[in-house]
Amino acid sequence: MKVIHWDLLNTPESQTFFKNICSKHKGTALTIGGFDGPHLGHQVLFDSVLSVGAKSNLSCGVVTFVNSPGKIKNPNMYPGNVSTLTVRLAKMDELGFDFVLLIDFSGDLGRMAGGVFLEILVKTVYMRYLAVGPDFRCGHRLDTGTAEIAALARLEGFRFDSIPQIELDGCRISSSSIRKAIQNADFALAENLLGHPFLLDFTAPSWEIKDNSFIAPISSFTQIVPRRGNYSVLLLGISGKPVSATMQITEESVVLSPVSQSCLPEISQITTVSFRL
Repeated sequence: MKVIHWDLLNTPESQTFFKNICSKHKGTALTIGGFDGPHLGHQVLFDSVLSVGAKSNLSCGVVTFVNSPGKIKNPNMYPGNVSTLTVRLAKMDELGFDFVLLIDFSGDLGRMAGGVFLEILVKTVYMRYLAVGPDFRCGHRLDTGTAEIAALARLEGFRFDSIPQIELDGCRISSSSIRKAIQNADFALAENLLGHPFLLDFTAPSWEIKDNSFIAPISSFTQIVPRRGNYSVLLLGISGKPVSATMQITEESVVLSPVSQSCLPEISQITTVSFRL
């Protein structure tokens, strides 16, 4: 899967990549969003893009953000991400997307009108299909919603789908509801909403080794962590074999310790931490 940064979209390398796509396909099928999780609501969008891409000979991609828009708008009130960018990209690669276009809200991009943004996707990324959620908005001061996108689709000649929200047992599936479940250590609910176990990115914080345990300051986590307490976890890594461990979360730190009569893998061998139900 190719990862392209928005500010490098007009470089010769990026232009060559998309021209090569058009030599093999009729254009691209895209979805746009933060995709923090990603969760089952996002999966509906992913499925739509991948299905249309396969049927219409379109290369499939995701347009997403380096940092959560919520964190950028209200950094002091933002509780943390469900997933890191590393985890999100790994999921998109696993699903079979051909490329991801990464946006960092800085400079003039934050002041760009939504229509201009979408026109760039049509002309530079050769977007021929777009799927977003019903409450999707983009552009400066969120000036472009699904009605405006539908009108632009007719003008620019791309297909557009607004995909309905999905619910689970009457609960709207959202990153906010997953954050709440994780904070409350309700890992069963989090897994039901995500469609997979909640994964803590082990590679993101700074770990130190002390007395056969790994310790990281709570301040080094950008992800949501469960409430203070002791948890049974599985350490996942490049070896592919999960290792049982315990995790203690305090006000100041996170401590990973081995279960009795065992030892932890080397730090370099661990990629994510899965919380056991």
